[in-house]
Amino acid sequence: MTEENVRICFLHHSGFAVEFQDCVLLLDVWKDPAGEVRRIAEETDKPLYFFVSHHHGDHFNAGIWDYHNRAEAYIMHKDCRAAGCFEEKTHLMEPGSSMQIGPLSVDMGGSTDEGGSFWIRHHDTTVFHAGDLNWWHWPGEPSADLAEARRLYQKELAAVAGRTADIAFFPVDARQETAREWGVMEFLRTVEVTKLLVPMHAFGAPWNPSYYFRCRFYDIPLWIPLKDGEQIIQEI
Repeated sequence: MTEENVRICFLHHSGFAVEFQDCVLLLDVWKDPAGEVRRIAEETDKPLYFFVSHHHGDHFNAGIWDYHNRAEAYIMHKDCRAAGCFEEKTHLMEPGSSMQIGPLSVDMGGSTDEGGSFWIRHHDTTVFHAGDLNWWHWPGEPSADLAEARRLYQKELAAVAGRTADIAFFPVDARQETAREWGVMEFLRTVEVTKLLVPMHAFGAPWNPSYYFRCRFYDIPLWIPLKDGEQIIQEI
């Protein structure tokens, strides 16, 4: 892997490993059936930075503390504070906060559910992980709830309008049925994604982009992982 490339591994659900030349980002690790986190920890000496967007069980697994001897830092939303965590390596954030750690500049953005989202700058590359930021339109819910979900999402998008992400991980949840693509399409109308869009949080069949999506966003590079442990090397 050269300095111009990054290795991305799909762990499970919303969990990813993003491996740079000098460090590894481990994002919302929940399950890791292929054992990639352990492999990375054992086979490389690169600093490991664990990121947790919020406390939901499909985004935060206390098993990440098992890697405290290898972890450079745990960067987490403040709702993830847990007894027994390694305080000296844990950095709690909330939407609107920023920090610099090692080669990384980290901003926490907002969410339309619990916790926050991450904007992570590594040298000249920006990685965005949405956590549970999405337009959560659930068919069958009362009209007032659907309108409020739309309002909250529009508010969060307004806060990031004009930003750029080289690599973006974003929910495309099958349970939303016809609304599955609404959130990601509005995100792409608001934020420029230059290198790679990666769907996550599928809760069902992997996303098969609609004809409308492919026509409207034909120039957006996509990687849709189909199995745990799948990897791609992305030129950056």
